[in-house]
Amino acid sequence: MNFLNAIRISKKLPMLVATLCLTASASVALLGYFDLQRSILKTQHDSYVLLAAERISALDTWLEKVSDDVIRLGNDPTVISAISAFSASYNLMIDPPGLQAAYITDNPNPVGEKELLDQAAESLPYHFQHGSFHPFFRQTKEVNGYYDIFLFNLEGDLLYSVVKEPDFATNFESGPFKDSGLADVFRAARDGTAGDVHFADFTGYAPSHGAAASFLATPVVNTQGAVIGVVAAQLPSDRIDAIINNPIGLGATGELFAVGPDGLARSASRLTNDFSALTPLPAIAHLLGNPHTYHTDVIGVSGTPVVAYVSELDVFDSPWHVIAQMDMQEVMGPVAVARNKMLLVSAIVAAGATLLGWLTARSVVTPLNRLGQSMHAVADHKFDDPINDQYRGDEIGELSKSLVALRDKLSAAEAADKAQKEIQQEQTRVVQRLSTALTSLADGDLTQTIETPFNETYDKLRLDYNRTLETLHATISAVVQATRGIKTRSDEMSNSSDELSRRTENQAATLEQTAAALDQLTVSVGAAARGAKEVEIIVADAQSDADTSEIVVHNAVSAMTEIEKSSTEISQIIGVIDDIAFQTNLLALNAGVEAARAGDAGRGFAVVASEVRALAQRSSEAARQIKELISGSSEQVDRGVTLVGQAGEVLTRIANHIGHISSHMTEIAAGAAEQSTGLGEINIGVTQLDKVTQQNAAMVEEATAGSHSLTNEATQLATLVEKFKIDTTRNTPRHMRTPAGGNVTAFATRRNVAPPAAAPVKLAVNAPRPAMPNDPEVGWENF
Repeated sequence: MNFLNAIRISKKLPMLVATLCLTASASVALLGYFDLQRSILKTQHDSYVLLAAERISALDTWLEKVSDDVIRLGNDPTVISAISAFSASYNLMIDPPGLQAAYITDNPNPVGEKELLDQAAESLPYHFQHGSFHPFFRQTKEVNGYYDIFLFNLEGDLLYSVVKEPDFATNFESGPFKDSGLADVFRAARDGTAGDVHFADFTGYAPSHGAAASFLATPVVNTQGAVIGVVAAQLPSDRIDAIINNPIGLGATGELFAVGPDGLARSASRLTNDFSALTPLPAIAHLLGNPHTYHTDVIGVSGTPVVAYVSELDVFDSPWHVIAQMDMQEVMGPVAVARNKMLLVSAIVAAGATLLGWLTARSVVTPLNRLGQSMHAVADHKFDDPINDQYRGDEIGELSKSLVALRDKLSAAEAADKAQKEIQQEQTRVVQRLSTALTSLADGDLTQTIETPFNETYDKLRLDYNRTLETLHATISAVVQATRGIKTRSDEMSNSSDELSRRTENQAATLEQTAAALDQLTVSVGAAARGAKEVEIIVADAQSDADTSEIVVHNAVSAMTEIEKSSTEISQIIGVIDDIAFQTNLLALNAGVEAARAGDAGRGFAVVASEVRALAQRSSEAARQIKELISGSSEQVDRGVTLVGQAGEVLTRIANHIGHISSHMTEIAAGAAEQSTGLGEINIGVTQLDKVTQQNAAMVEEATAGSHSLTNEATQLATLVEKFKIDTTRNTPRHMRTPAGGNVTAFATRRNVAPPAAAPVKLAVNAPRPAMPNDPEVGWENF
């Protein structure tokens, strides 16, 4: 504290103001920073929850569709016919190495396009059957988005594949790929129940150059209910990448990827080549095993701090994790911008506070310096120096007023000392005039004093006489002056009361107009509240209509799904027709062979067989074209379902927005009702204030009547004192002016009114010193 006392106020006050303002600004900035940080993290959490749920739903939909497609392949007549035909011609006139040579080694198409070869050049039963079935399976692969389709017999021979990789025409029970995921699903499907789908999770598949691959397989059952083989489909990881890596909602550094139960990635990175499917992800191992959790400022897959949300996906009873992450730097970007703005505002506030403190200190220190100079002037008896700050309304003004009062009292005391000396001289003259004044006193004349001094024997008598005469003369003079002062003050009070009465009446009229205006405002606010209530009802009706539209969209999706199902059934029927045409073609071929053996006798039969074969080929071609049209129609139906679903989502969001608008309109209506109530209470208060003002006006009228009565009484008192005979030509000594006269003088001076003339009064030698009547502050208090 001693250190602070040693600092000048001109420096201490700016420091104090700047410190307080900077502390308040920094506190507000810190609270705003942390609130914004929490809000940003919560918003990111909610966004990632919705984003992960949407991507998981899309993956579930795709996996369910793939599963249904594989089941349909297991029951498809074309697949049944293909397995039967390939099983009969496999190892017939050509062994597995010969098949690999025909469709892989000797295939003129480059690697990756081997599937473009429909039929090998040699005239062999397998090649003929391959040329018949290969377009169907190739188209099915393209339509369903498979990487490859496989047909197995019960012994584990891979009878057929679309892509023709090194696994074609090998045995999966004893061959080089017996331990692969495809071999596992083959065995599970062969030994399983008809209609079940078996899944092998993603692993590196050697025939596909070690690429990540998963497999689905189901038994193929003939019309007699017997299992004749297995159909399998290879799923590529790029379809999962297309769903997972949709950039919508991920920002600049956001990643969303799937991780299998083995801790390996199931999808590739969206932004960099840091990882792809089946890449180990040890950096995020600590996040696995805790589904539906949100983590902030943890190490992400790229080794940088991120925010991450972990969710879970069940893929054919295999638990996958779907992780959404974004760099902390991007998430906290708005917080950093807000922090920089807050720092800038704090710096500006500190500068402004310093300037304000300097100005405040200057406004205090400068008047204090002037006050110190005035104190030194009063101490040096320089009573005429002005004190300029006495009319301020603050503490400095109070100090200046106290200094003015002290100066006036010191001046009055000095004047009183001088007056006392004059009184002593006057007492000497009174002794000299006492003898002459006795005769005048005997005649009742109060204007004559004794001028000639008595001898020592009668000095006491002369002094008593002069004191008595002066006392009587002073009393009568004081009464005269007091009467004049009372009359002057009563006149001013009467005028002030009249003015106050007029102002009170004007104030009452103004309050009455204010009350009327408040009534009109209350009615307007009530109308606004009713309008807000009607808008709230309209918004509720709009939300109801949006909910009804959502139901209509769902019904449209169901109808298009039924159309898709019907198209699939038609495709199956066309497949049966195609199979019949194929069998007819085979019969016609056999008939042609038999007719050729019969020679000329079977020539006519050969012609008929040729026509039947041509008719069967045209039927097969027509069935193929119809199937292509139906496949195209199925794609359009799928696209229509997707669009209708998107329309449903848009309507759902519209309904949610309308719900938010409804809640806001409810709040507005409630606020308008509260405003109406508040205005009503204000109106009541103004009415009560109007009543009080009317009562005040009545009291002012009573005060005015009292002041007029006081004026009349003062006039009567002046008439009474005029009967006394006094010497009005003599000046009353300064020390004999009565306190009443001093009060009247002080009151009149503040209103620029000349003081009344004072009658001469003489004071006895031993009279006590009167109070200082010329003090302006005393006059104000008495008034």
